[in-house]
Amino acid sequence: MEDSDTHFAPAKRSTEEEIVSESKLVGSQTLFTEIFETIAGIAAVIDSNRQIVFANNDFLSLLGVTSIEPILGKRPGEVVSCIHSEEEHAECGTSTACQFCGAVNAILESQKTGKKSTKETRISTSVLGKQSSLDLNVTSTPIILSGSVFYVLMLQDISNEKRRNALERIFFHDLLNSVSGLNGILSILKEGTDPEEARELINISEEASREIVEEIVEQRQLRAAESGEMIAKIEKVNAFELLSSAIKKISLHESGRNRRISYSVRHGELNFETDKILLQRVLVNLLKNALEASPEEGIVEVGIEDLSNSLRFWIKNKGVMTEEIQLQLFQRSFSTKGNSRGIGTYSIKLLTENYLKGKVSFVSNETDGTIFRVDLKKTFPADSADQST
Repeated sequence: MEDSDTHFAPAKRSTEEEIVSESKLVGSQTLFTEIFETIAGIAAVIDSNRQIVFANNDFLSLLGVTSIEPILGKRPGEVVSCIHSEEEHAECGTSTACQFCGAVNAILESQKTGKKSTKETRISTSVLGKQSSLDLNVTSTPIILSGSVFYVLMLQDISNEKRRNALERIFFHDLLNSVSGLNGILSILKEGTDPEEARELINISEEASREIVEEIVEQRQLRAAESGEMIAKIEKVNAFELLSSAIKKISLHESGRNRRISYSVRHGELNFETDKILLQRVLVNLLKNALEASPEEGIVEVGIEDLSNSLRFWIKNKGVMTEEIQLQLFQRSFSTKGNSRGIGTYSIKLLTENYLKGKVSFVSNETDGTIFRVDLKKTFPADSADQST
């Protein structure tokens, strides 16, 4: 394995014989292994090629294995089924996306400096076609055992902290702003205005209250989706009517002001099977993101393609995302809007792929701008309907 096989970290891997020898060496260090097992948390020992040679029981339990053998010689991203770990022949650490992975960067930094390195990482995983996400603090610490250098890898799950930060942003910031605005409008109405102004203020207050309810419902829905408590309610839906409804809904949102959605409304019997509430949620979020990425007076284009056995909803804006954003876009806590705001695109992928059994993809370049696509089968898979995941 040559390092020319990598886009980031060294590709070289230890041989099977080397891994077995290293595992025995670590296991023979009685004092170290006894202390290692008392560590409160998820921990593993890796060699200089980032391959696992030892792990504590908490690490094994996380992976659902009872011994080291199934994961011996694998790299961290490979054992947790990171979606990028199989993109290159040399696997974990070698794809273009790996340059933004906190885990591999912590390891590389500790190798370079000979000191402990701690970094935060977001890992998107896929097991049996189902998406999930991990938010972790990863610490890599060099140790020397019998003259050989190894690295103790500690993993701390910070997913709950990330969820809490996101919810605090929503309830303590966004909702507070909306409620404050609504309260201000009601105060003006209470003081008395002319009928025409009163009607306008009532319409604004109705819109504000609708947005508050929508934000709460969306977060409750996302929590149910992550916990596997959601059940897809499948029914026949007209594709044109559903997209038109989503456009009308987002047009009332702040992001839709001073921007235009270009859509040639078609009518007809382009029907398919899906959960219309979940799909509308996905389309509204995509439209919202596209509008927010567009300048004042900008245009967002949307449409539907009939692909024989499936349908494709597409949404396009003229902006172009950087490579860094593209490679991390669907991770739960990543956002282009600042800390603790990474929910929208993550929920789009979660709902579409785990519950609607579809596929979300995108392209973003100078030629095409940014186009998001949602592909769904016309007939919902029989073994997936009315089942939570």
